[in-house]
Amino acid sequence: MKVTIKEIAIDAGVSVSTVSRVISDSSKISESTKERVREAIKRLNYKPNIMARGLVKKKTAVLGVIMPEEAIKLFSSPFFIEVMQGISLKAKEKNYYIMYDFCKNEKEEYESTKKLLESGFVDGICLMSTRKEDKSIEYLKKMEFPFVVIGEPEKKDSTLWVDNNNSKAAYEAVKKVMSKEPKNSKIAFIGADEKLTMTINRMKGFQLSAKELGLTSEVYLGNEFSREEGYRLAKEIFKTENQKNFIILEDNLLKGFLQYLEEKTIFDVNIASFNKTNLKDIWREKVFLIDIKPEKLGNAAVSILVDSIEGKLETASRVIDISM
Repeated sequence: MKVTIKEIAIDAGVSVSTVSRVISDSSKISESTKERVREAIKRLNYKPNIMARGLVKKKTAVLGVIMPEEAIKLFSSPFFIEVMQGISLKAKEKNYYIMYDFCKNEKEEYESTKKLLESGFVDGICLMSTRKEDKSIEYLKKMEFPFVVIGEPEKKDSTLWVDNNNSKAAYEAVKKVMSKEPKNSKIAFIGADEKLTMTINRMKGFQLSAKELGLTSEVYLGNEFSREEGYRLAKEIFKTENQKNFIILEDNLLKGFLQYLEEKTIFDVNIASFNKTNLKDIWREKVFLIDIKPEKLGNAAVSILVDSIEGKLETASRVIDISM
């Protein structure tokens, strides 16, 4: 029976696309991986025919995008809609198509990443979030497959990524909020998912700014980015104290938080929140929104990924400015 590229990939412990790149002698594949694949080819007596060689050089012109759990609540948050818009517009400009895969949890993100790579349907993958000890990133590195991350990865070596300067943004947000209350000495950070690097970096900026201003700071982290968690955290906070100044991590948490405040007629607050949610008139003077430019994040991610695929890459990361 004729040996297939897939069998070579399994034997060598790499992806089908990596085998294809080795056969075409791609400069993007390390010598150690090439040697491992060539040994598998020799061991299994694989002989690519003329058609197979032609397919090796053919690209699918499709990019895979792994959407995290939060994106399932897509239409309740403008962030993912705008990121997807940026991704889609830039992909169209570059003559690529997009394949979106929506995942329910971290495990599913990893499994979807593997399936997408092994399918051979995509030329590269975009991850929409990054965590501590991110398995999807480590897998894509191991397989030497083109990918980009929207979010600053924990380990930046050889990883393509796009993000805001989240630490600086949170740092400045604290100063913005406290400028309205110069005599007040307390501020709270409302967030979720302590494994996300976005949460970690914004929390660092928050804590540094609070320390420099001599503020008493508290951190409240929920389990997920949802209205329910925002509401629950507000209920927890106001049960024990009459807090006034807040930094809130994103739209859905903010909406739930404000819902609780409205129900309890608590309006004497100052809040800074990330993203661009629509606010009721009663909150427009109370809530300062930080525009993190999600469409530009998606746009830049596709630019970097396509440049990597096509061998034109000039930079491994890009930081998108935030409007304060």
